[in-house]
Formats: sequence, C-alpha cells, structure tokens
Amino acid sequence: MHNRFFYYIIRPHQIIKKIILKIENFFKRKNYDLKFFELKQNNLFKKYGLIRDDGLKNILQIQNRHQFLKDEMSSEHQIFFSALSLSKNSNIREILEIGTWDAKNAYLLSLLFKNANIETIDLSKDHEIFTNSYNRFNKVDKFIEDRDKIISMEKRIFFRELNSLRLYDYQKKYDLIWIDGAHGYPVVCMDIINSLKLINANGIIMCDDVFINRIKSDKIYQSNASYETLLELKSENIINFELIYKRLDVENNYDETKRKFVAIITKL
Repeated sequence: MHNRFFYYIIRPHQIIKKIILKIENFFKRKNYDLKFFELKQNNLFKKYGLIRDDGLKNILQIQNRHQFLKDEMSSEHQIFFSALSLSKNSNIREILEIGTWDAKNAYLLSLLFKNANIETIDLSKDHEIFTNSYNRFNKVDKFIEDRDKIISMEKRIFFRELNSLRLYDYQKKYDLIWIDGAHGYPVVCMDIINSLKLINANGIIMCDDVFINRIKSDKIYQSNASYETLLELKSENIINFELIYKRLDVENNYDETKRKFVAIITKL
C-alpha cells in the first residue's frame, strides 16, 4: 500500500492516466451494444451453414437435463459445437480434444455427437505445469478424481495422459479437433501444426482463447501466439480461419484489448 502511494507521488501522471482509463471503460460498458455483437456472431455461424439460435436452444436444453454442465464461464464454442451437431451436413465420427480440464467439455461433446468417439488428452498429474496451473496446487488428486468420474459416465470418451507435443507422430485422423491446452509459444503453435496433420480433409479445427492484441503474454493463459500462428499459415494458403467471439456479455467483451475469440480453422 505504501509502495503504491509513493509510486503515484513520484509519477502523478499515472494517476491521471488511471482516471482517464476508468472513465473510458465506464463509457465503453455503458455504450456496449449486445445486439450488434449477437448479429455479427450469428453471421459468423452462417458462414459455416450453422444457425446459432438453434445451437443455443439445444445447449440450454442439455444443461437443463445435466445441471452439472451449467457454468458461468460457458463459452460460444459450446454453441458452435451444438449448432454443428444439428447440421445436416455434419458427419463427425472421431473427435480429438487437446486439454481435458475437468472433462465437462468432453462429456458435452459426447451428448452432442452421439455417434462419435471422443479422445481427450492432458498432461500427467505429475507434470509440473499440470500441478501448478489453474489453481490445482494442493488439490490435484481431488481434481483428477472428479474429472475421471465424469469421463467414466460415457464409454465413448477415451482419456490419455499425453503431452500434446507427442501428437507429432500420431497416425489417426479426426473430423473435429478442439485445441485448449497451453495458449502461448511454443505449445499452441505446435498444437495447431499437429492438428493440421491429423484433421480429415473436410474436418474442422477449433482453438480456444485467441487474443489478437494482447500486450502482456504468458505461456499458459494469455498470448497472441495462436493468432500469429494462424495468420502465418493463412498467408501461405495452408488454412482459412474465422474468429468468433468467445463470450458476448458486456464484461467479457467490451474491452477490445482483453477480448477473447475462438478460431474456426479449415485446411485448404
């Protein structure tokens, strides 16, 4: 507290800067147009022949039947999955998820794609990154117990302890790949490259938590790495991709410097 006080005494311009930023954020929140972003999101879904409203209704019905899937951190990728599962053109039989987390997403995929196998991978519980990330320290065993309980609920979910970097020598092909591991260099870059090798010709790769103008980056949570990788691949005509908004509510979407996206990637 004292250090902060002296910091502002020495740098009074920082106080003014902070006040201006708060005023700007206030008006950004106040003027946030949810309908504008919903319309943009609906149009992005239409590029893939999908109806977002149908996907949303389906997700809400599933969450009502399976209450444990309700999550205040729910994301638009779930609605995209849902809309995709309803599409007449969907023929998804093999799904790969990179980053199992608590297995709720894998279980949701099993409910949406009833004829698909879901292979989900994550680091071993002894891996330093697994232990020390996402507030798992000192409660790893309980986390794994809860995760494995959800995995056991569906026989079409196959979990493997595997570092995603090891996917480089995989031979299997998938129709849908969900990338949700480490978000920074070098891991997410390699996850994208490996996924391009593993995806079927008409398959879809999706990548979570894409930042396009993050100033401060780290290796696990927040980084421009996925976006920069996608731009390079697109410039070489290897892929095409679109970014959908990860969340549309004002708190998560009003600030363009903190706004997250989900990438929808197709191989050319």
